[in-house]
Amino acid sequence: MTVFRTTKMAFKSILHNKMRSFLTMLGIIIGVCSVITLVSVIQGAQRKTMEAYSKMGTNLISVYYGSWGAPQKDITEDFFEKCTQLNDYILGVTSASSRNLTAKYKSKTLSDSQVYLASDTFDICMNTTLAAGRTIGYSDIKNRVKVCVLGSYTANEFFGLENPIGKQIKLNGIYYTVIGTYQSQYDNNQYSRDNMIAVPRTCARSLGMSSSSDNNFTVKCKDKDSTQMAMYYLNDWLKTKLPQNSSSFGVYSDNSWMEQEENALDMFTWVVAGIAGISLLVGGIGIMNIMLVSVAERTREIGIRMSIGARRRDIITQFLIEASVLSACGGVIGILIGALGSAMLSSVIFQEVYLPSPFITLVAFAFSAALGIFFGFYPANKASKMQPVEALRNT
Repeated sequence: MTVFRTTKMAFKSILHNKMRSFLTMLGIIIGVCSVITLVSVIQGAQRKTMEAYSKMGTNLISVYYGSWGAPQKDITEDFFEKCTQLNDYILGVTSASSRNLTAKYKSKTLSDSQVYLASDTFDICMNTTLAAGRTIGYSDIKNRVKVCVLGSYTANEFFGLENPIGKQIKLNGIYYTVIGTYQSQYDNNQYSRDNMIAVPRTCARSLGMSSSSDNNFTVKCKDKDSTQMAMYYLNDWLKTKLPQNSSSFGVYSDNSWMEQEENALDMFTWVVAGIAGISLLVGGIGIMNIMLVSVAERTREIGIRMSIGARRRDIITQFLIEASVLSACGGVIGILIGALGSAMLSSVIFQEVYLPSPFITLVAFAFSAALGIFFGFYPANKASKMQPVEALRNT
Protein backbone atom coordinates (compact mmCIF):
# COMPACT_ATOMS: atom_id res chain seq x y z
CA MET A 1 0.00 0.00 0.00
CA THR A 2 1.42 3.38 -1.00
CA VAL A 3 1.94 6.24 1.42
CA PHE A 4 -0.65 8.26 -0.48
CA ARG A 5 -3.34 5.60 -0.04
CA THR A 6 -2.41 5.18 3.62
CA THR A 7 -2.69 8.94 4.20
CA LYS A 8 -6.06 8.93 2.44
CA MET A 9 -7.23 6.15 4.76
CA ALA A 10 -6.00 8.15 7.75
CA PHE A 11 -8.12 11.15 6.76
CA LYS A 12 -11.15 8.89 6.25
CA SER A 13 -10.64 7.45 9.72
CA ILE A 14 -10.44 10.94 11.24
CA LEU A 15 -13.57 12.10 9.44
CA HIS A 16 -15.44 8.92 10.36
CA ASN A 17 -15.09 9.79 14.08
CA LYS A 18 -15.17 13.58 13.95
CA MET A 19 -15.88 14.31 17.61
CA ARG A 20 -13.40 11.76 18.93
CA SER A 21 -10.75 13.02 16.52
CA PHE A 22 -11.37 16.65 17.54
CA LEU A 23 -11.14 15.86 21.25
CA THR A 24 -7.92 13.94 20.59
CA MET A 25 -6.46 16.89 18.67
CA LEU A 26 -7.57 19.37 21.34
CA GLY A 27 -4.45 18.89 23.45
CA ILE A 28 -2.23 19.52 20.42
CA ILE A 29 -4.34 22.53 19.39
CA ILE A 30 -4.10 24.12 22.85
CA GLY A 31 -0.39 23.40 23.12
CA VAL A 32 0.55 24.79 19.70
CA CYS A 33 -1.76 27.77 20.14
CA SER A 34 -0.19 28.58 23.53
CA VAL A 35 3.36 28.33 22.23
CA ILE A 36 2.64 30.40 19.11
CA THR A 37 0.76 33.14 20.98
CA LEU A 38 3.12 33.52 23.94
CA VAL A 39 6.33 33.34 21.92
CA SER A 40 4.98 35.84 19.37
CA VAL A 41 3.99 38.32 22.09
CA ILE A 42 7.40 38.03 23.79
CA GLN A 43 9.13 38.51 20.44
CA GLY A 44 6.93 41.57 19.92
CA ALA A 45 8.12 42.93 23.27
CA GLN A 46 11.70 42.21 22.23
CA ARG A 47 11.17 44.02 18.93
CA LYS A 48 9.72 47.04 20.72
CA THR A 49 12.64 47.11 23.15
CA MET A 50 15.19 46.97 20.34
CA GLU A 51 13.30 49.71 18.47
CA ALA A 52 13.55 51.93 21.55
CA TYR A 53 17.31 51.31 21.75
CA SER A 54 17.58 51.99 18.02
CA LYS A 55 15.87 55.36 18.40
CA MET A 56 18.29 56.33 21.14
CA GLY A 57 21.19 55.14 18.99
CA THR A 58 23.69 52.31 19.18
CA ASN A 59 27.40 52.20 20.00
CA LEU A 60 26.96 54.92 22.61
CA ILE A 61 29.06 55.46 25.72
CA SER A 62 27.72 57.25 28.77
CA VAL A 63 30.31 59.01 30.92
CA TYR A 64 29.84 60.77 34.26
CA TYR A 65 32.11 62.04 36.98
CA GLY A 66 31.70 63.74 40.34
CA SER A 67 33.62 64.74 43.45
CA TRP A 68 32.97 65.46 47.08
CA GLY A 69 34.60 67.33 49.93
CA ALA A 70 36.01 70.00 47.62
CA PRO A 71 34.91 72.16 44.69
CA GLN A 72 34.26 69.89 41.75
CA LYS A 73 36.99 69.89 39.14
CA ASP A 74 35.73 70.97 35.72
CA ILE A 75 37.27 68.80 33.01
CA THR A 76 34.63 69.42 30.32
CA GLU A 77 36.91 71.06 27.76
CA ASP A 78 39.67 68.52 28.43
CA PHE A 79 37.17 65.71 27.93
CA PHE A 80 36.04 67.09 24.56
CA GLU A 81 39.67 67.47 23.52
CA LYS A 82 40.43 63.87 24.51
CA CYS A 83 37.47 62.58 22.48
CA THR A 84 38.73 64.54 19.48
CA GLN A 85 42.12 62.81 19.83
CA LEU A 86 40.34 59.43 19.77
CA ASN A 87 38.77 60.12 16.37
CA ASP A 88 39.83 56.66 15.15
CA TYR A 89 37.08 55.29 17.40
CA ILE A 90 34.78 58.21 18.21
CA LEU A 91 32.39 59.98 15.84
CA GLY A 92 31.13 62.61 18.25
CA VAL A 93 30.65 63.71 21.84
CA THR A 94 28.09 65.94 23.49
CA SER A 95 27.01 66.93 26.95
CA ALA A 96 24.22 64.74 28.30
CA SER A 97 23.24 67.40 30.82
CA SER A 98 19.73 68.77 30.50
CA ARG A 99 17.26 70.75 32.55
CA ASN A 100 13.53 71.32 32.45
CA LEU A 101 12.92 75.01 31.84
CA THR A 102 9.98 77.22 30.96
CA ALA A 103 10.06 78.32 27.34
CA LYS A 104 7.97 81.18 25.95
CA TYR A 105 7.02 82.41 22.52
CA LYS A 106 4.73 85.44 22.47
CA SER A 107 1.71 84.41 24.56
CA LYS A 108 2.50 80.68 24.47
CA THR A 109 4.32 78.97 27.33
CA LEU A 110 5.76 75.47 27.74
CA SER A 111 6.71 74.78 31.34
CA ASP A 112 8.39 71.39 30.91
CA SER A 113 10.66 71.70 27.89
CA GLN A 114 13.87 69.73 28.27
CA VAL A 115 16.83 71.96 27.41
CA TYR A 116 20.01 70.15 26.32
CA LEU A 117 23.52 71.61 26.32
CA ALA A 118 24.52 70.58 22.81
CA SER A 119 27.85 70.26 21.06
CA ASP A 120 28.43 70.48 17.31
CA THR A 121 28.03 66.66 17.13
CA PHE A 122 24.81 66.61 19.17
CA ASP A 123 22.78 65.23 16.24
CA ILE A 124 25.15 62.29 15.77
CA CYS A 125 25.22 61.41 19.47
CA MET A 126 21.47 61.73 20.01
CA ASN A 127 20.50 60.06 16.73
CA THR A 128 18.40 63.05 15.69
CA THR A 129 17.64 64.22 12.15
CA LEU A 130 17.05 67.80 11.04
CA ALA A 131 13.65 68.60 9.60
CA ALA A 132 14.47 72.20 8.67
CA GLY A 133 17.20 74.81 9.13
CA ARG A 134 20.61 73.92 10.48
CA THR A 135 22.11 72.37 13.57
CA ILE A 136 24.32 73.97 16.22
CA GLY A 137 27.84 74.55 14.86
CA TYR A 138 31.31 74.96 16.30
CA SER A 139 31.22 78.77 15.91
CA ASP A 140 27.93 78.92 17.87
CA ILE A 141 29.61 77.10 20.73
CA LYS A 142 32.86 79.07 20.60
CA ASN A 143 31.10 82.45 20.52
CA ARG A 144 28.28 81.51 22.93
CA VAL A 145 25.68 82.47 20.33
CA LYS A 146 22.11 82.42 21.68
CA VAL A 147 20.61 80.02 19.17
CA CYS A 148 18.54 76.85 19.57
CA VAL A 149 17.15 73.85 17.68
CA LEU A 150 13.65 72.65 18.59
CA GLY A 151 12.23 69.16 18.91
CA SER A 152 9.15 68.39 16.81
CA TYR A 153 6.71 68.65 19.73
CA THR A 154 8.13 71.98 20.90
CA ALA A 155 8.13 73.42 17.39
CA ASN A 156 4.55 72.29 16.78
CA GLU A 157 3.28 73.69 20.09
CA PHE A 158 4.89 77.08 19.55
CA PHE A 159 4.57 77.60 15.81
CA GLY A 160 2.11 75.09 14.35
CA LEU A 161 2.23 75.58 10.56
CA GLU A 162 4.25 78.78 10.89
CA ASN A 163 7.92 78.62 9.85
CA PRO A 164 9.94 78.76 13.11
CA ILE A 165 13.34 79.49 11.54
CA GLY A 166 14.53 82.94 12.57
CA LYS A 167 11.90 83.36 15.29
CA GLN A 168 12.92 83.98 18.89
CA ILE A 169 11.84 82.13 22.01
CA LYS A 170 12.63 83.09 25.58
CA LEU A 171 14.55 80.78 27.95
CA ASN A 172 15.28 81.90 31.49
CA GLY A 173 14.41 85.44 30.45
CA ILE A 174 16.87 85.45 27.52
CA TYR A 175 15.95 85.35 23.84
CA TYR A 176 17.26 82.49 21.71
CA THR A 177 16.93 82.45 17.92
CA VAL A 178 15.52 79.27 16.38
CA ILE A 179 17.92 78.01 13.69
CA GLY A 180 16.44 74.55 13.07
CA THR A 181 13.94 71.85 13.99
CA TYR A 182 14.29 68.11 14.42
CA GLN A 183 12.16 65.34 12.92
CA SER A 184 9.92 63.45 15.32
CA GLN A 185 11.33 60.31 16.90
CA TYR A 186 8.49 59.50 19.30
CA ASP A 187 5.31 60.55 17.46
CA ASN A 188 5.43 64.04 18.99
CA ASN A 189 5.10 62.66 22.50
CA GLN A 190 5.24 65.41 25.12
CA TYR A 191 7.24 63.24 27.52
CA SER A 192 10.02 62.33 25.11
CA ARG A 193 12.97 63.95 23.37
CA ASP A 194 10.53 65.42 20.85
CA ASN A 195 9.84 67.99 23.57
CA MET A 196 13.37 69.37 23.70
CA ILE A 197 15.38 72.49 22.97
CA ALA A 198 19.07 72.16 22.10
CA VAL A 199 21.30 75.16 22.84
CA PRO A 200 25.10 75.58 22.62
CA ARG A 201 26.74 73.94 25.63
CA THR A 202 28.67 77.12 26.38
CA CYS A 203 25.38 78.91 27.15
CA ALA A 204 24.99 76.93 30.38
CA ARG A 205 25.40 79.89 32.71
CA SER A 206 22.76 81.98 30.95
CA LEU A 207 20.33 79.15 31.72
CA GLY A 208 21.28 78.99 35.39
CA MET A 209 23.45 75.91 34.90
CA SER A 210 27.03 76.27 36.12
CA SER A 211 29.79 74.77 34.04
CA SER A 212 30.68 72.44 36.90
CA SER A 213 27.26 70.82 36.63
CA ASP A 214 28.11 69.68 33.09
CA ASN A 215 29.55 66.35 34.17
CA ASN A 216 27.57 63.88 32.04
CA PHE A 217 28.53 63.09 28.47
CA THR A 218 27.31 60.94 25.60
CA VAL A 219 29.94 59.59 23.22
CA LYS A 220 29.08 58.11 19.82
CA CYS A 221 31.48 55.49 18.48
CA LYS A 222 31.97 54.06 15.00
CA ASP A 223 31.09 50.44 15.75
CA LYS A 224 30.96 47.82 18.49
CA ASP A 225 34.72 47.21 18.56
CA SER A 226 35.44 50.94 18.58
CA THR A 227 33.08 51.29 21.54
CA GLN A 228 35.14 48.85 23.58
CA MET A 229 38.42 50.57 22.68
CA ALA A 230 37.05 54.06 23.42
CA MET A 231 35.74 52.88 26.80
CA TYR A 232 39.17 51.54 27.67
CA TYR A 233 41.00 54.77 26.76
CA LEU A 234 38.43 57.10 28.39
CA ASN A 235 38.40 55.06 31.58
CA ASP A 236 42.20 55.16 31.73
CA TRP A 237 42.25 58.91 31.02
CA LEU A 238 39.69 59.74 33.74
CA LYS A 239 41.82 57.91 36.31
CA THR A 240 44.66 60.33 35.63
CA LYS A 241 42.51 63.50 35.52
CA LEU A 242 40.45 63.08 38.70
CA PRO A 243 41.71 62.87 42.28
CA GLN A 244 41.38 59.29 43.45
CA ASN A 245 40.32 59.97 47.05
CA SER A 246 37.64 62.59 46.43
CA SER A 247 36.02 61.72 43.10
CA SER A 248 34.19 59.01 41.24
CA PHE A 249 33.40 58.35 37.60
CA GLY A 250 31.71 55.82 35.35
CA VAL A 251 32.15 54.76 31.75
CA TYR A 252 29.62 52.30 30.38
CA SER A 253 28.11 51.36 27.06
CA ASP A 254 24.44 51.14 26.21
CA ASN A 255 25.38 48.16 24.00
CA SER A 256 25.86 46.03 27.10
CA TRP A 257 22.41 46.96 28.42
CA MET A 258 20.90 46.15 25.03
CA GLU A 259 22.65 42.77 24.86
CA GLN A 260 21.62 41.90 28.41
CA GLU A 261 18.02 42.86 27.66
CA GLU A 262 18.00 40.80 24.48
CA ASN A 263 19.55 37.76 26.19
CA ALA A 264 17.06 37.98 29.07
CA LEU A 265 14.12 38.12 26.66
CA ASP A 266 15.53 35.19 24.65
CA MET A 267 15.84 33.12 27.83
CA PHE A 268 12.33 34.11 28.90
CA THR A 269 11.03 33.08 25.47
CA TRP A 270 12.46 29.59 25.81
CA VAL A 271 11.16 29.22 29.38
CA VAL A 272 7.65 30.26 28.38
CA ALA A 273 7.76 28.05 25.28
CA GLY A 274 8.86 25.12 27.44
CA ILE A 275 6.03 25.66 29.92
CA ALA A 276 3.47 25.98 27.14
CA GLY A 277 5.00 22.92 25.45
CA ILE A 278 3.98 20.73 28.39
CA SER A 279 0.42 20.81 27.07
CA LEU A 280 1.78 19.43 23.81
CA LEU A 281 3.07 16.40 25.68
CA VAL A 282 -0.35 15.95 27.24
CA GLY A 283 -1.82 16.10 23.75
CA GLY A 284 0.69 13.48 22.60
CA ILE A 285 -0.40 11.16 25.39
CA GLY A 286 -3.98 11.65 24.23
CA ILE A 287 -2.98 10.58 20.74
CA MET A 288 -1.31 7.45 22.10
CA ASN A 289 -4.44 6.64 24.07
CA ILE A 290 -6.78 7.02 21.10
CA MET A 291 -4.47 5.03 18.83
CA LEU A 292 -4.49 2.16 21.34
CA VAL A 293 -8.28 2.27 21.26
CA SER A 294 -8.17 2.32 17.47
CA VAL A 295 -5.90 -0.73 17.38
CA ALA A 296 -8.29 -2.60 19.66
CA GLU A 297 -11.30 -1.64 17.53
CA ARG A 298 -9.61 -2.61 14.24
CA THR A 299 -8.22 -5.99 15.24
CA ARG A 300 -10.18 -7.75 12.45
CA GLU A 301 -8.88 -5.29 9.84
CA ILE A 302 -5.32 -5.85 11.00
CA GLY A 303 -5.77 -9.65 10.93
CA ILE A 304 -7.20 -9.60 7.41
CA ARG A 305 -4.42 -7.37 6.09
CA MET A 306 -1.73 -9.54 7.62
CA SER A 307 -3.34 -12.76 6.35
CA ILE A 308 -3.24 -11.48 2.75
CA GLY A 309 0.42 -10.54 2.94
CA ALA A 310 0.83 -7.23 4.78
CA ARG A 311 4.20 -6.99 6.48
CA ARG A 312 4.92 -5.62 9.96
CA ARG A 313 6.36 -2.44 8.53
CA ASP A 314 3.17 -1.92 6.49
CA ILE A 315 1.06 -2.06 9.66
CA ILE A 316 3.47 0.21 11.54
CA THR A 317 3.51 2.70 8.66
CA GLN A 318 -0.30 2.75 8.51
CA PHE A 319 -0.78 3.58 12.17
CA LEU A 320 2.17 6.00 12.33
CA ILE A 321 0.74 7.95 9.39
CA GLU A 322 -2.68 8.04 11.05
CA ALA A 323 -1.16 9.31 14.30
CA SER A 324 0.99 11.93 12.55
CA VAL A 325 -1.93 13.12 10.38
CA LEU A 326 -4.08 13.47 13.49
CA SER A 327 -1.34 15.40 15.29
CA ALA A 328 -0.41 17.53 12.26
CA CYS A 329 -4.05 18.55 11.73
CA GLY A 330 -4.18 19.66 15.36
CA GLY A 331 -0.94 21.57 14.80
CA VAL A 332 -2.33 23.42 11.77
CA ILE A 333 -5.49 24.41 13.64
CA GLY A 334 -3.38 25.48 16.64
CA ILE A 335 -1.13 27.61 14.41
CA LEU A 336 -4.13 29.38 12.86
CA ILE A 337 -5.71 30.09 16.25
CA GLY A 338 -2.32 31.09 17.68
CA ALA A 339 -1.71 33.53 14.81
CA LEU A 340 -5.11 35.10 15.46
CA GLY A 341 -4.38 35.30 19.19
CA SER A 342 -0.94 36.85 18.52
CA ALA A 343 -2.46 39.50 16.29
CA MET A 344 -5.17 40.38 18.82
CA LEU A 345 -2.87 40.49 21.87
CA SER A 346 -0.11 42.44 20.13
CA SER A 347 -2.59 45.01 18.82
CA VAL A 348 -3.87 45.54 22.37
CA ILE A 349 -0.46 45.56 24.10
CA PHE A 350 1.78 47.21 21.48
CA GLN A 351 -0.79 48.93 19.21
CA GLU A 352 0.80 46.98 16.36
CA VAL A 353 -0.08 43.62 14.83
CA TYR A 354 2.66 41.02 15.24
CA LEU A 355 2.25 37.62 13.57
CA PRO A 356 4.32 34.55 14.46
CA SER A 357 7.61 34.29 12.59
CA PRO A 358 7.90 31.64 9.83
CA PHE A 359 10.56 29.86 11.89
CA ILE A 360 8.33 29.52 14.96
CA THR A 361 5.41 28.41 12.75
CA LEU A 362 7.52 25.75 11.02
CA VAL A 363 8.97 24.48 14.30
CA ALA A 364 5.51 24.25 15.89
CA PHE A 365 4.13 22.29 12.93
CA ALA A 366 7.15 19.96 12.75
CA PHE A 367 7.03 19.34 16.51
CA SER A 368 3.33 18.55 16.45
CA ALA A 369 3.82 16.05 13.59
CA ALA A 370 6.84 14.52 15.39
CA LEU A 371 4.74 14.09 18.53
CA GLY A 372 2.23 12.02 16.53
CA ILE A 373 5.01 9.76 15.28
CA PHE A 374 6.62 9.45 18.72
CA PHE A 375 3.46 8.70 20.66
CA GLY A 376 1.97 6.67 17.83
CA PHE A 377 4.87 4.25 17.62
CA TYR A 378 3.87 2.10 20.60
CA PRO A 379 0.29 1.47 19.37
CA ALA A 380 1.60 0.86 15.82
CA ASN A 381 4.22 -1.57 17.05
CA LYS A 382 1.64 -3.36 19.17
CA ALA A 383 -0.65 -3.72 16.15
CA SER A 384 2.19 -5.07 13.99
CA LYS A 385 2.98 -7.85 16.50
CA MET A 386 -0.50 -9.38 16.26
CA GLN A 387 -0.72 -12.89 14.82
CA PRO A 388 -3.27 -13.08 11.99
CA VAL A 389 -5.02 -16.12 13.43
CA GLU A 390 -5.23 -14.61 16.92
CA ALA A 391 -6.43 -11.30 15.50
CA LEU A 392 -9.23 -12.93 13.51
CA ARG A 393 -10.17 -15.19 16.42
CA ASN A 394 -10.58 -12.22 18.80
CA THR A 395 -13.05 -10.35 16.56
